[in-house]
Amino acid sequence: MSREKKPPLKLSKLSLIICIVAFIFSGISIWISYGMNENAQRMYEHPYTVSNSARAMRSRLWDMKSFSGILLTHEFHTKEDKESFFQARYDMQNGEIETIRSLYLGPPQDVDALREAMDALIEVQTKACGYAEGHSSDEIQEYMDTNVYPCYDRVSDCLTVIINFADTKIYSLKEQVQKSGIAATIVSLMIAFSTIGLTILSNRQERRNIEALTAREHELKDALYLAQQSSDAKKDFLSRMSHEIRTPMNIIVGMTTIAGANLEDKNRVKDCLSKIAFSSKHLLSLINDILDMSKIEEGKLTVNNELFRLPQMFEAIVPAIYSQAEAKGSVFECKFDGMVSDTVIGDSLRINQILLNLLSNAVKFTPAGGIIRLSVSQAPVKNGRTRLTFKVEDSGIGMSEKFQQHLFTPFEQEDGTVSRKYGGTGLGMAITKNLVSLLGGVIYVKSKQGEGTSFTVELPVRVPEEDEGQESGVLDDLKVLVVDDDESSCTHAGMLLKKMGIDAEWVQQGSEAIQMVLKAHEEYRDYNVCLIDWKMPGMNGIEVTRRIRKELGPDTLVIIISSYDWSEIEHEAKEAGVNAFIAKPLFESSLYQVLASATRKDHAVTEVSKGSTVSFEGKRFLLVEDNELNQEIAVEILKGTGAEIQCARDGREAVDEFNTSAAGYYDLILMDIQMPVMDGYEATRAIRLSNHEDAGRVPILAMTANAFREDETAALAAGMNGHIAKPIEVDMLYRKILELL
Repeated sequence: MSREKKPPLKLSKLSLIICIVAFIFSGISIWISYGMNENAQRMYEHPYTVSNSARAMRSRLWDMKSFSGILLTHEFHTKEDKESFFQARYDMQNGEIETIRSLYLGPPQDVDALREAMDALIEVQTKACGYAEGHSSDEIQEYMDTNVYPCYDRVSDCLTVIINFADTKIYSLKEQVQKSGIAATIVSLMIAFSTIGLTILSNRQERRNIEALTAREHELKDALYLAQQSSDAKKDFLSRMSHEIRTPMNIIVGMTTIAGANLEDKNRVKDCLSKIAFSSKHLLSLINDILDMSKIEEGKLTVNNELFRLPQMFEAIVPAIYSQAEAKGSVFECKFDGMVSDTVIGDSLRINQILLNLLSNAVKFTPAGGIIRLSVSQAPVKNGRTRLTFKVEDSGIGMSEKFQQHLFTPFEQEDGTVSRKYGGTGLGMAITKNLVSLLGGVIYVKSKQGEGTSFTVELPVRVPEEDEGQESGVLDDLKVLVVDDDESSCTHAGMLLKKMGIDAEWVQQGSEAIQMVLKAHEEYRDYNVCLIDWKMPGMNGIEVTRRIRKELGPDTLVIIISSYDWSEIEHEAKEAGVNAFIAKPLFESSLYQVLASATRKDHAVTEVSKGSTVSFEGKRFLLVEDNELNQEIAVEILKGTGAEIQCARDGREAVDEFNTSAAGYYDLILMDIQMPVMDGYEATRAIRLSNHEDAGRVPILAMTANAFREDETAALAAGMNGHIAKPIEVDMLYRKILELL
């Protein structure tokens, strides 16, 4: 009997030992977890808060700097408005300084220096407000450049010192948390193995103890997850990237699908490819911003002012937002008023990004059955400048007054349920605010929780001195009837037609339109063209067309107007007798072109690709490209121009080819940058320093994926004559080559 009792005794002792070991490991885990939580708390209470406050000051500082020139040089701002604007921001900046002073762990001299720099800025900015009274804009600008802007730079330098110190502390604490996490993981594994052994060697009571220990293990893992969640910058980065890239990618995918379904319709495919190219260009801009987020935080992003057409931009934006709204069961409306110029000078990519952010958010936060409305207006041109006003309204969830104060703070959302239900990181509005300020504009928000939100953006742009007009006489003697249930759309179309010298009338119902057409026919004053909206209550545009064709035959031209993708009705519409289509919003240039084309008087407006008229016959180019696919693309683009193309696979091969060629053999060298053996910079320098007769005069054009401003500067410094970024825009490539030849 005694022998039978010994094994249970030994088992009990072993179980006790294992329990003691497990208890020790649990204690270590708790201690490690406590240390992690303490480090995380220290991170939030001190350097993290200091870093956020300093960054908020810097963002507000650049906001003040951006607006100072506008407020002081424009007459429509009163002295009280200027002082109120700056005083409000002074108060916020002073509050942030006190927060920094109370929590900053670095040398107190850093905060003292910041305080002195801010006081100096306030003093000189106040003097500037007084100086602005009675001085010209040029004098005020010179005063700002000499006296005020250096003070902004000194404040920024002080903030950089504080941010760098705070970030260093954050990284140090994060490293401690990560090390603690590794230790906690090891301990957790040891606990797991202990519990497995205890399960095998112990009785039922011991199993219950193991289950309790396992539950504690899960609690520790949750605590570790929460600690790591607060400092996981990589996940935030990926979330931001997804948020910003998704919309243009939707356009690219959608337009690709539409083009694939309409391969026989060359005009449709061309339209889709145009929108794909436009969205791809925007996507590239986003990628550049994501790869260099420090430029946004430092306020060092540059504005690329170039000539662009508003119709092209809206023809890409409107269908994309419409499809998003339709997928959610919402209504998207677009209204334009007083659009005096189709072509403007500004940063089209930034404007496009602002609108997409606002409209995509409006769709996201508007439930099914709601309304999203885009209103666009343009101020009269004065001194070659105008102001674009975009108003985005929705009937969505809205925002509280309290949250509106933090709307433009990165990663902020109303509450946790918003993030879980609608997604996103809260970065979109912060980016939008930065972009609006960068372009010299302003953004306003009005919202009420549960009742929707309205954003208004005002952006200054320049108008080209010579705007392309229409050929006189092309549309003479036309009588046009506009049919649209929206009165503002009718008046807008009538205004555009009147500017073209076209006699136009409008009605808001399909049945009334039929009566007008029949009456005009009876009186021998038939309408030449009917512009008919597709979607109208009672009788849509296709049905109106059928009735007109039944009564009058094919003589009257019918053009369908639509805010939507008309591919789904194109076949039915053509069977009904529709002659052409035109997209909302209507612009003078696009309306002129479709009318001229539909009336078979389009000799003056037929769009011809710039590339189709370019000829490099008799020219010989050396293409230096290590990637075979990129080489194939470039050769395909250039071969239609008549040029002879020779290729080199790296910089060394290019140098050898050039040095062994006769004088005047190559007219141009297209040079990639990142290549094996010898890169583009080295190859260019070697060519320029060679003894070849053409070493100093042969044009060298950088054609590379290195797309930043500093890359262009580096190319020019190496001896190149120009720079073009991949992916290659054909027309841009042709223009660059023509400039160099």
